[in-house]
Amino acid sequence: MIKDAQSLREILDELHTALQESPDIGDEGRAALLRAVAEIEEVLNEGKVEGTATIRQQLSQAIGQFEESHPKLTSVVGRVADALSDLGI
Repeated sequence: MIKDAQSLREILDELHTALQESPDIGDEGRAALLRAVAEIEEVLNEGKVEGTATIRQQLSQAIGQFEESHPKLTSVVGRVADALSDLGI
């Protein structure tokens, strides 16, 4: 298992909460974030980091898409991206 995975799991829980509190983000944006979260959880469960570049791309796109309209969501997504970076993902 990846080192510091528990911290990342806690941030992912925050992201799930932020998504629930932001019903107006739209189906496309919600689906993109949920796909990224699922991929991150898969990486954490399997402990492998191959092919994770797409996760970072998805998170970057989400940050750009939600930056003005959903600052809390953007902040949590940014923290997820930072945690992934810290883990070398």
